[in-house]
Order: sequence, then structure tokens, then C-alpha cells
Amino acid sequence: MSRESGAPLARLEALWVLVCLSGAMLGLRLVQLQILQRVEYQQLAEVNATKIIYQTAPRGRIFDRHGTAMATNQEAFSLIYIPPRKGQKTPDLTFLASQLAHELGRDPDELLETLQQAVHEETALRLAENLPRAAMFRLSELKTIYPGVELIVEARRYYPFGRFASHLLGYMGKMDPRSWRALKSKGYRVDSRIGKIGLESALESELRGHDGGLRMLVDAQGRLRRKLESFPGIAGGSVYLTIDQAVQKAADEGLRRSATGRGAVVALDPRTGALLALASAPDFDPNAFLSPDPAVVKDAVASIDEFDRAIAGTYAPGSTFKVVVGAAGLNEGRFTVDDAIYCPGYLEWGKNIFLCWNHKGHKRVTWFPALTESCDVYFYRMGLRTGGLLIEQYARMFGLGAPTGVALKGERRGNLFGPTGRLKAGLSWYEGDTINLAIGQGAMLVTPIQMAVLAAAVANRGTVWRPYYIDRIVYSDGRPEVKQSPEKLGQATLKDEVWRDLHDAMRLVISSGTGVAAKIAGLEVEGKTGTAQNPGGPDHAWFIASAARPGELPGVAVAVLVENGGHGASAAGPIARAVMMAAYGLEDKKPTVVQSAVVKPGAMSPDALARGLRSGGAPVPPRVR
Repeated sequence: MSRESGAPLARLEALWVLVCLSGAMLGLRLVQLQILQRVEYQQLAEVNATKIIYQTAPRGRIFDRHGTAMATNQEAFSLIYIPPRKGQKTPDLTFLASQLAHELGRDPDELLETLQQAVHEETALRLAENLPRAAMFRLSELKTIYPGVELIVEARRYYPFGRFASHLLGYMGKMDPRSWRALKSKGYRVDSRIGKIGLESALESELRGHDGGLRMLVDAQGRLRRKLESFPGIAGGSVYLTIDQAVQKAADEGLRRSATGRGAVVALDPRTGALLALASAPDFDPNAFLSPDPAVVKDAVASIDEFDRAIAGTYAPGSTFKVVVGAAGLNEGRFTVDDAIYCPGYLEWGKNIFLCWNHKGHKRVTWFPALTESCDVYFYRMGLRTGGLLIEQYARMFGLGAPTGVALKGERRGNLFGPTGRLKAGLSWYEGDTINLAIGQGAMLVTPIQMAVLAAAVANRGTVWRPYYIDRIVYSDGRPEVKQSPEKLGQATLKDEVWRDLHDAMRLVISSGTGVAAKIAGLEVEGKTGTAQNPGGPDHAWFIASAARPGELPGVAVAVLVENGGHGASAAGPIARAVMMAAYGLEDKKPTVVQSAVVKPGAMSPDALARGLRSGGAPVPPRVR
């Protein structure tokens, strides 16, 4: 073979060797990819084609002190939309929204907004929740037609007693943009539900669980093909309250049947400050906010009265404040239980006349009949003897003029009417102001929970407790149990004989005075009625009381306020009675009939004619003789 013919052959052989080496290298690479690293690359491929479908974890349940569930969870169906993976074609969302709107009875524009948000966030979002089974079966057919539409099962909040303790428990709702910005870093998703008011809001971090979910394989059309793995959620902490279901029920129902259907009831254990009931009316059904029908939710939002009168409503205390005036005057020796005055039905003071609620007058009265019959003229005179500054100091000692510190949003401090505030504002304090203050009028404002704290402090002889509602919180994620202990805020110190005279007089109020509507066989009940003038309409009705078994310490103290209810004895007294009976497990054999103000012939309702002066001592027409 010539040299010329050998050169091409050598080049051909070299090329062949190169081809063989390249083939061998490709073969080895294929072996590496398909055999040695097959599992690794398969997992990577699946991850790139998967979606996590989050499932809301069960929210922590709320129980009363006896273990009765007041807020729990139910299994519910949710419709979600899974957007296509990045780079894939997005379907016609407008058409999809219109089709789903027809099945759901929803606004297509609202659904379209949610669909667009899911695509923008690149995450699955809920289109509807708490779906009834009939709707679920209809929608299960649609999910085979429209890519990305799926049904999942989740835990949803449920309140088994409906309107029961609604302001205390609160309700769940969607986050607004501001809440979403604040909570997204804590693991909340844009469609998460949060507590809006009450305990659901105050205990959000304790009640919220850790969501679980499913990692699903998604095909190129966005359809779920199979489950790759699941990670279960962790339920939120279970909260055991100090609330007593029977006491709360009595409070709720009493307010609903009251003269106006508006007001508040707060019941405490005077030995610890534990809340037994906290009710505000009008109330609402928190289940309405979780309805699958947006129209129902919209109506619920529009009609709800979120104002919690128990902690945020401020009212003049009326004659219930006479307990504080008596404590101040008797303890400081400004008058004694035997000091008598004559009540002709009015008091002339300067150029003004201050009327008693009984315009015929109570005639000659001392401490015990004066409190028993709530004689205004007696307290006008004893208030003047005691002085506005001392009355103010004792009111502060019993916790008035400051928040009680209950762990609920929106509590108000009221207004402690007295010389101190006036002088700080550069204004004068007049004797007419002291007369007003002596019967709980003027600019004196209190909340129902403050009056319950006062009633409890009187019942236990002076300890002012911070009201609390948590007995313990039990977590399911391994955190140690949290238990709340009573917290003392202050002490009202009175002489033993003053405590005795105060309690004896308050027992007479119930046994033979203005508070007979709250008398309970087998219990020792003490109380005080009140009717507070209201510049905006009819007078408000008050009743504060406590009850004990003979020989025992009082186990319940209660404050009842019926807005525009008139006379405290007839409008608020029966509610207080029902609450105290429930606290002791007693059956009320006669129906509680709550009436509006009752006026005896020849008399006007207590305090309704009590005359006072405006700031600076100017008379308030037309209540003059």
C-alpha cells in the first residue's frame, strides 16, 4: 500500500476510535442518569412539577370551666384553584370565573380577582369554603373539566351554641390587607382566617395551629395526578376558660328578654376575680361569618354590633354608687348609721332644688332605711358631709376610673368624677357637683365590668381582683401547659364595723327594699339597685349584687346594666337573680319576667328626678320642683 493510500486509512481509524470513545462516554452518562442517579433526578423532576396544597389545621378548641366546648371545629369542603407552573399557559380566567360563579352563586368579578391573585402569588388559593355536600358533588364534576380546580377537606370553626357568649368568644374572618402585611412573615397565607374580636382575636397565637398539607404531582395541564406525600397539621392549643356555661346562658338570655334587648352582664367569682360570664347585647351568631353563602356573610358583617358594652360601654352608675359614698362617709366618721335626716322629697341648696326619686319623701331616715329605699336626699346630705374629694378617693380605691386590666381589646376606663380632675383642668368644684356625685350622676362614668369588680370587692371585704377568663391552655405541640393565677390589683380597707354595716344594709335592699326582685331562697343575697340618668334618652337600669350559701364566702358577684331599661329593680334585678341562681345550680321555678321601669302610684322611678348641676354648678332643666 502506497504512502498516499495509508494516510486516509489512518485518519479513518482515528475517527472511528473517537466515535467509539464518544459513544462509550454517552453510554456511561446514560447509565449514570438512568440507573445510578435515577431516583435523585426523578425526585428533582417531581419537585419541579409539584404543588403544595395547604390544609388548615384544626383551631384550638375553647371550653368552659366544666369542659363544655364553646368553640370547636367541623370537617368542611373547600374549593381551591391551583395556578399553572411558571412558564406554562394560563387558562382564560374570566371564562373560568363565570363558570364557577354560576355553580357557587357568587359574583364572577370577585372570583376573577381571587384567581388572578393565585396566579400572581403562584400559590393555591381558596375560592369557596364550608361548602355543603350538594355543592361539593356538583363541583366535583367541574374539576375534571377545568384544570387547577380542586376540592379538599379542611377543619373549619364551629360554634355549637350559636349566639352564646358571642362578644366574648368573637368570630373568625378574612384578613384585610393591613393584617396580611403584618402576619405573612408568621406563616399566614393570603386566604387564612384570623380572629377578629373577642377571644378569637386576643388568643390568636394560642388558638392558631400549624397548617398541614399535601404535596401533589401536577401534569402540564395543571391537573393533580397523585399524592407524593402528606404532612399533617398540628392543632392549636385548647383553651379552658373560667366561664360557666350555665351562668353565661342565664346572662345572655336575660339580656335578650330585657326591656330593650340592650345592655351587659358581668359575673365574677369574688374570691379570685375569675369571670363566670361576660355578656353584651345585642349579640350575634359567629357561625354566620363562616357561611358558604357570601350574601349571608355580607349581611352578618353589615348588621353586627361589635360594640362590647360589658367592657367598653360607659354609663353613670346611678344609685349603685351610694355603696361607695356610704363606705367613704362611715369609714371616715363623717356620719354614723344612727345619724338621721328628714327627707321631704327634695333638697333646697342655694338657688337650686334637688329632688328625691320619691317626691312624697321618705320622711325621717337613717343609714339602713336610706340604702334600703335608696333615698336620694339622705345621700345628698351625707355626700356633702363626706366631701367630693373623699368620695373620689374611695371610688378610686374600689377600682373606678381605671381599666380593670381584663385581657380583652377595647376596654375603657370610664371617668372618675371628682375635685382632682376638675382642679387639674383649672376648673372649680362646687357643692352641687358633690350632690350630683353622691348619687352617681354628673360626669361620673363606669363600665359594667368595673361595677362587677366593685361588687366583688364589697362581697370579699376589699380585695380588688383583675378579672381573668383563662383557667389553662393545653398545647398539642409539646409546649408546657399554661395556667393563669388570680392577680390582686388593690385593697379597699374599711373598718370591720363599716363592712358589717355595709353588708347588713345591702342585705336589707334584697330582703325588704328596692332589690326584692333578686331575692333567692336558700342564698344570702346582697345588692343595690340603680337608675342612671341618660342625656340621650330613657334612664339606664343597674343592679349589682353578690350571693353566698349560709356560712360560706360569696361565690358570685354580678353587675347588670340594661340600656334605657328605667328602674334597676324591675329591669335588671331579675337578670341578676337568674345569673346568681345559675352560679349555684339552682332551678328557677318561676319564669323571669323582665319589665321596663315600674312606677308606684304617687312616686317616680328611683333617681329619675335626681337633680344635679352641670360643670360649674349650673342647674340642669327641667328637673326642678
